[in-house]
Amino acid sequence: METETTLLLDLDERNLAHFLSALALTALAERIKGNAPECRRCWWPEPGHFAIQTEHSHEKFRALLFAKAHGFLTALEWHPGLGGVEHGVIASGEEMGVNPFVPLNGDGDERPLLRAFSAKVVPRNVLPQQIAELRTPSECPAWLSQLASGAGRRVKDGVSSWGYDCRVNIHASDSGISSDAEGTGRLDPIFPAIELLSLAGAAFSIPAHVWTSESGKLCVAAWTKPLPLRLAALASSGRVHGLPFRSLTFFPRGGAHGKGGSFRFFPPATIKSSTP
Repeated sequence: METETTLLLDLDERNLAHFLSALALTALAERIKGNAPECRRCWWPEPGHFAIQTEHSHEKFRALLFAKAHGFLTALEWHPGLGGVEHGVIASGEEMGVNPFVPLNGDGDERPLLRAFSAKVVPRNVLPQQIAELRTPSECPAWLSQLASGAGRRVKDGVSSWGYDCRVNIHASDSGISSDAEGTGRLDPIFPAIELLSLAGAAFSIPAHVWTSESGKLCVAAWTKPLPLRLAALASSGRVHGLPFRSLTFFPRGGAHGKGGSFRFFPPATIKSSTP
């Protein structure tokens, strides 16, 4: 539960976009100035919530965190390479991230696991469109859960998703064709803060080579006891000795329609086991 110094965020570990967003927010939370930043802790107390404990009141830290996150996300840029999306680079200001759209298992013939979007989605176009949809914390108090849909969109024709949020693009996925491929993807509602945070988490915060120890799936750990913020990425691999966690597996739906499909979609993860 939320206490005076514990911020409880509405993030569901079973949603890949939420899991990635939590790691991005944890990294950004560590950068916020304070009297005792080394005492800050984070954990997944229960499915549906992510907790960050700090020396600040939770109201103050929420405002500081969302302002820090907004600044980082609006500075995101995609720098295309000489080839396809696997040659591009993601940056925020002077900080350079890794490209999450490359094969993670060393097999160049395998479709990159985190490249869940169709070939019609071009990162250098989609990223600035998502940023254009993102409202500031002062404009939108519910900054983390803000929704871009219908007449409220800033981008007239809508914006595509990266495919990590299981709440988006669902209607076409079960037919084996992405909504981008059928021409309706840009009409789907998206959650701009979550879209951008999940991309930031994938590019700056995750130990992807560890997560993909099993072919064709992402295996992560939602740790259930408080630990220092700087250990969050390591804890997500389940390799912190003695730390209890819930083990989850994300398996892209696209695999059901053939590995060579033009898109992938991540349904909610399966909780495989829990450690006491």
